[in-house]
Amino acid sequence: MDDLQLNSPENPEKTAGTEGTAATAGTESAAGTESADAGSQLSLWPAEPQPLGSPAPPAAPDPPWSLADLGAFVLFAAASFLVANMVAVAAFLALRRGLAWKTTMEQAFLQTPFVVSMQTGWELLWFGFIYLTVTIKYRQRFWEAVKWAGRPHAGGAYLLGGVALAFLAQFLFYLFPSEKELPIEKLFSSPGSAYLLAVFGICVAPFVEELVFRGYFYPVFEKLWGLLAAVVLTALLFAAIHIPQLKGGWQEIASIFVVGAVFSYCRGKTGSLVPPFLMHLGYNVSLFVSLYLSTDRFQSLRG
Repeated sequence: MDDLQLNSPENPEKTAGTEGTAATAGTESAAGTESADAGSQLSLWPAEPQPLGSPAPPAAPDPPWSLADLGAFVLFAAASFLVANMVAVAAFLALRRGLAWKTTMEQAFLQTPFVVSMQTGWELLWFGFIYLTVTIKYRQRFWEAVKWAGRPHAGGAYLLGGVALAFLAQFLFYLFPSEKELPIEKLFSSPGSAYLLAVFGICVAPFVEELVFRGYFYPVFEKLWGLLAAVVLTALLFAAIHIPQLKGGWQEIASIFVVGAVFSYCRGKTGSLVPPFLMHLGYNVSLFVSLYLSTDRFQSLRG
């Protein structure tokens, strides 16, 4: 009877209570399901928004090569010079024996064609070492890494700057002439020798020397010790490689140091290798043109 009363209309309160309990349970169950769904959704997404893209990789050091690479270059340059001379000596001895030459080794090695050929080959080896270091060891784009930017807006001004430097140097040489005959003067022994030296001095030397000193050495020095130290150090090295050609002419060596400092300062201020190359090119062209005009087209050389 009691069971029948619970379900009868005569006990509406109990019936409503039962239905309320069921409704509450259903509501809690639904809320629990929604909470579970919400919890599962929250677990799929981080609490804080994240950037859409992955973080950019750290920038590569500029330049990527280091002081150790400069030391390796110096060792390579010295070793390649010794090996090249040994090969040249062996080749000369073999040819002299086979062709019965009367020329001594010293005479042959002072001939302009031999000197220019050796220097050209040596500087091409410099280029090869730097190119392989940049592209193979550090996997960099060569021209971008050495700061060979596009044509500068004031390219003509840099060429004229090199011409002005050449005239200034010539004027100083006129005021303070060297009392000794310089080794490089002996190479200008004939018009043919002068033309050969001009081709080397215009087409090879400006680019390779700027690549080595202002493209490869300069950025490392600047990164380590600043602009001033980089200018002085590269100018010293630039003057040092010209000492064998200018031995005994300290005015000329000092002038080369100043010229090198100007080239390096130009590299530091512009951030590009092209301006100092243009200045170097204008400088060398001016020297050879001046010599060409003052010696009746290389016909009255003293060498």
